[in-house]
Amino acid sequence: MNREHILDELQAGVFSWAPPVLERNLRASRKAGIPAREVLQALTRGVDQARENFRQGGLSIPEFLVAVDVFRQGASRLRPRIRKNQGLGKAPGVVIGVVEGDVHDLGKNIVAGVLDASGYRVFDLGRDVRRDAFLDALKETAAPLVALSSMMSTPLDDMRELILWVRRLFPDTGILVGGAALDELLAMSLGADGYAESAGGVPEEAERVLALRGKSRKLGRGGTP
Repeated sequence: MNREHILDELQAGVFSWAPPVLERNLRASRKAGIPAREVLQALTRGVDQARENFRQGGLSIPEFLVAVDVFRQGASRLRPRIRKNQGLGKAPGVVIGVVEGDVHDLGKNIVAGVLDASGYRVFDLGRDVRRDAFLDALKETAAPLVALSSMMSTPLDDMRELILWVRRLFPDTGILVGGAALDELLAMSLGADGYAESAGGVPEEAERVLALRGKSRKLGRGGTP
C-alpha cells in the first residue's frame, strides 16, 4: 500500500468503526515510515467526518460513540511515537474544559484526545466548569494554554468573563476556544487568541497561539519579535 492509501484507510477505519482495519493500517504506517503526526491527522479527519455525519443525522449516538472510541484507540497508540520524537521536557500543558452552563462534552473529549496524542499534557476539567475551577487549574499547573468549549450560546457571556479573568491573572497564557456556538469572528470578539472549527485544526492552532503568546512575552520584556 502506498502512503496516500494507508492514510485514507486510517481515516475510513475511524469513520466506519473498524478497529481491525485501524490496527492493520497503524502497523502499515509505521512500516512505511509515515510520521506519527500525519497518522494522527488522518485519524482526526475520520472522527471529524463521523461528528459531522452525526450532526446531520446520518449516525446514531451509539454509532458516533463507537467512532470516538476507535479514534481514541488509535490516538493512544500514537502517543508514545509522537512524544519520543519530541524529546523530554518539551510537552506544554493545556487546561481544557466546557464552560459553566454547558454539559455537552463530546467535542471537548475529542479535542482533549487530539491534544494528548499530539504530545500536550492535558488537564481535563470536564464539563459545566466554574470560572474559579479554570483559574485554580491554571495557577496549579502553570499551563501556557487554556482551551474553552461551548456548544450552546447561552454560556458565552460566562466565557467572555472567564477570558477577561485569564487575561488579568495570567497574561502570558494563550486562550483557544471552540464549539458549535462559536465561529472565528465571535471567538475574537470574546478576546480569545485562537479558534478551531474542527478537532483536526486544533494542534496547528494551539501551536500558533503558543507562538503568539511567546512573542507577546518577549515584547512585554522589551525584546523584539
